[in-house]
Amino acid sequence: MDPEILNIVLKTENLSIGYRTKKELNVVAADINLKLHEGELIGLVGANGIGKSTLLRTLSHVQPPLHGKVLLSDKDLSSYKSIELASQLSIVLTEQIASKNLTVQELVALGRQPYTNWVGKMADEDIEKIRKAIEVTHINDLIEKRCFELSDGQLQKVLIARAIAQDTPFIMLDEPTTHLDIYHKAYILKLLKRLAFETKKTILFSTHEIDFAIQLCDKMIVMNQDGFEFGRPKELVQARAFSGLFPEDLIIFDTKSGRYKVRN
Repeated sequence: MDPEILNIVLKTENLSIGYRTKKELNVVAADINLKLHEGELIGLVGANGIGKSTLLRTLSHVQPPLHGKVLLSDKDLSSYKSIELASQLSIVLTEQIASKNLTVQELVALGRQPYTNWVGKMADEDIEKIRKAIEVTHINDLIEKRCFELSDGQLQKVLIARAIAQDTPFIMLDEPTTHLDIYHKAYILKLLKRLAFETKKTILFSTHEIDFAIQLCDKMIVMNQDGFEFGRPKELVQARAFSGLFPEDLIIFDTKSGRYKVRN
């Protein structure tokens, strides 16, 4: 058997995404066929309003597909119960957390909720998962701080640690570098790259940092007006997948450098 088949974490089959109303069907993208493998970092890019959030919501079972299937760990996403899905998929969103009065240790520990009993009592295994998540994200010096004391970049690392503590094979992040300066954008994306390699988890994230994603990602999903393209960054650069994402009156994509440039 092809070894690539053995470690497919998420797969889509002829997936169509969008919205269904009583009067019409609004298809955002169709015929999406993806295979995301264990240990890969995958960037999802495209212009505002192109459908990136719709795709993430569909892949995380927040929104039903219009057509086709999403298979997570070789099981139809629609057949998962909530508690079972929480052991397979963790999500890091851009919304504010419910209580910033939690300590960093407490917030990371929330990642173990799918596994604790009804009174939330943690076993030794849960404590060890939390310890490893804190260690691998290098936030040991923050664990006693309250979340309201953290910078945006620090809080993002803590939320990623919570997802690592949840210990799912698939992690999804919605624009994890929003509101960060350029240094911390690069830091968070390099952290995700390292985590995918070290933990063998599949990490999918949406981003506007296309230049950084090209440099760091194993694979990328490029959404455009005509649909989507999927592959390794170098292949997508050569196929000019990034050239038509934005109007070229202001910026152009330089295929030689793999970067966007402002027109003179």
